[in-house]
Amino acid sequence: MRLAMALVYTSLVCAVFASAEDCPPVIWTVLVWAVVVTFVAALIRVHAVVNSPNKEDS
Repeated sequence: MRLAMALVYTSLVCAVFASAEDCPPVIWTVLVWAVVVTFVAALIRVHAVVNSPNKEDS
């Protein structure tokens, strides 16, 4: 879950930089894609952790 939180934090940091007023369009596009990719990666990681088999079941 630490990895998922790090990905969400990275996503938020990229979103803050993307919301800057003086950001050129090319950098803004890269930052928006970074937000999307890191947030989706965090969701996938949380999904993997939640759906992992318990040690008691095996």
